Amino acid sequence: MTHQTNQIDPVRFEVVWHRLLDITEEMGIKYMRTSGSPILVGAYDASTGITLPDGQLVAMGPYITTQAHVLGLIVSAVSSSRSTHPRIGVGDMFICNDPYLGATHQPDVATVAPVHHQGELRAWVGASGHWLDIGGSEPGGFHMNARSVFDEGLRLPPTRLVEGGQIREDIVDLIMAQIREPLAELDLRGQLVANQVGRDRLLAIADEFGPDLLTGVMQQGIDQVERRLRERLHTLPDGVWREVQYLDHDGHERNIRKIVCTVVKQGGRLTLDFAGSDPQVDGFANCAYGGLRAAALSAVCIVLGYDLTWNDGMARCVEIRAPRGSVVTAEHPTPVSMSTISAIIVTLNLVVVALSRMLLTSPRHHREAMASWCGTSLGVSMVGLNSNGTFTVAPEASHFAAGCGARSYADGVDTGGIIINTTANIPSVEATEDAYPVMYMFRRQLTDSGGPGRFRGGVSAEVAIVPYDSSGPLATSFAGVGSVTPNAIGVAGGLPGATVRYLRYLGTRHLLGNRAQATLPGSQAGIRGQLTVGELNSSKVRFDTDTIEYHNWQGGGGFGDPLDRDPQQVLADLRADLVSRPQAEHVYGVVLTTDGDVLTVDPEQTGRHRDELRRQRLRRARPYREAHPLTVPAPAQRAGRTGRWRYWDIVEIDLALDRVSCLQCGHVLGRSSVDFRAGCLAEEVATWTAGPVRGEQYVREQERPVVLRLFYCPCCGRQLEADLVIPGQPGPTFAVTGAATDGEGTGRHG
Repeated sequence: MTHQTNQIDPVRFEVVWHRLLDITEEMGIKYMRTSGSPILVGAYDASTGITLPDGQLVAMGPYITTQAHVLGLIVSAVSSSRSTHPRIGVGDMFICNDPYLGATHQPDVATVAPVHHQGELRAWVGASGHWLDIGGSEPGGFHMNARSVFDEGLRLPPTRLVEGGQIREDIVDLIMAQIREPLAELDLRGQLVANQVGRDRLLAIADEFGPDLLTGVMQQGIDQVERRLRERLHTLPDGVWREVQYLDHDGHERNIRKIVCTVVKQGGRLTLDFAGSDPQVDGFANCAYGGLRAAALSAVCIVLGYDLTWNDGMARCVEIRAPRGSVVTAEHPTPVSMSTISAIIVTLNLVVVALSRMLLTSPRHHREAMASWCGTSLGVSMVGLNSNGTFTVAPEASHFAAGCGARSYADGVDTGGIIINTTANIPSVEATEDAYPVMYMFRRQLTDSGGPGRFRGGVSAEVAIVPYDSSGPLATSFAGVGSVTPNAIGVAGGLPGATVRYLRYLGTRHLLGNRAQATLPGSQAGIRGQLTVGELNSSKVRFDTDTIEYHNWQGGGGFGDPLDRDPQQVLADLRADLVSRPQAEHVYGVVLTTDGDVLTVDPEQTGRHRDELRRQRLRRARPYREAHPLTVPAPAQRAGRTGRWRYWDIVEIDLALDRVSCLQCGHVLGRSSVDFRAGCLAEEVATWTAGPVRGEQYVREQERPVVLRLFYCPCCGRQLEADLVIPGQPGPTFAVTGAATDGEGTGRHG
């Protein structure tokens, strides 16, 4: 078979290539509209894709990136499974949700279909999406009490679901017999529709342009992305960047587990090494290798391939190394059902921050750097009986409106979405109340939840819900991590966003009273009842009409020293209720005064107050190198150490003179071969120093399992970095080891 990868007319290539991209989007639309699931229609928690016959991802739909990145692994698992013997037939489709074969976690069920043209396998299409229930002991798919994968409900190896174009209804019945929510069958049928649409559209292209041209376009599309990403990598300095992040709950109890990633960039290649990550746990917070790969590649696509088609051309530029049996490479039969909202999302944000720090050394690309977005996600399910007495699993998916990370030139987007969802959306309050026996007290943006910085992280939101019009009591399951650790990390001195919080107010029946005349609370301050702090990963908690359940999720990380933020921007945030007055004064150092009824900034007092805050930093802090020796991983090579960079506008790194200096005041912090943190003053402070809702309701003052390690220039007191660390343990670090190999990556930022 001859592929026309070198002879394709550019116009014909673009026509066919964009047809492929359109196909993946159309597949998703057909899938979601057929399903009708609120988690799909309301939050787009799904993905679609096209792969080559060997599983290389050609194109993904504009949906959840991590689910798309596992489709190739599912194809490989299908191709090597017993279900495909003696052959993969025309018109077949296969279903799989086994996390040890590639799926992110069991509720994200994938179906894939081969595309044959005149009997020859030319491609695969696939659809993956989050099902509302997957059986097992816990409704909703997150199994809080799991000690092994056998506690986590239905796990499907590659199984032939459609044979020769005919749905195997016996297999459908077998699957649905394990699942509480009968509407989940529409999820399954929707995926089959999506795959049929994808297959039909690809065959139409093959008929119109020829099958060899279709194959050639797919291969060339992957090759082009690989070439362009390698070219981009060559414009960046070589170096080593190490990041550390934490899971604060293993599914059974609060335990801090670290995830470590060392990024080595050399020429046109990246190595992501997860050595040093903690061993797997017997709770469901782990992820398997497929989840790790999906997280890492999603981060590379988002940060480095923002203007490229996201496919496996990028994967060719990346080597992922990870020890077996770690919290990010869990092995059978370790439970993993919470992986998407724990190890996977935390790992993704970890790699995003590492790559962003790399971009900050480039005058060409530093504007693409960003702080961590909402550092974790949530799995909130309410189960019980609807008003008509039918069983229901009601997801609360407002957390898809998460705070975005601040950028090197602008604030993060408020309630803008989770980083892996390229088409951000959340279910409307009205649609949720119409479908399920609940009523919202409020859903509103959460003041002070964005990470402080010169550019503020996007704020997240908060919701309060009460059962309403149910024919029986409901029960709530609340899965997640990030109540103690603020995982939305800041960059270049920016502070982290808010943590997760789950609260219950008991004895609130009086708030509804006469429903026609009831005045519902519009904020947390308006709720009157007995407050209890809910524990994450609590299972089947009784939820009746005498209770209001409240939760919020993490905001985005900040960018730059908060004392460098324009005071007028702080005032605007205050007026918009995005920042409180205490936060404005104590964290941003802005002095406010009242002119009549109008709140204004006092510029002179603000300047003096900020100078005093910087002096206080220097009085409190101690030399970092004395307290915490910092070891930079040995680079692959140090030959040709020339060039000069700015790390954003924080420090200047001069390889020729072997020194790094503060850009604010010119103070020399140390040698260029050592992370600039080693020449800083540092102090370790409570996470809630960055603002309220940073773990203070879950951690006693004397505990502090994690702290913020703040780094200051010893001369001017500017905050250069703010790392989340376990007290006394090493944190993030980096070292530039060589010039950009294209000769254009050095110099000062404009």
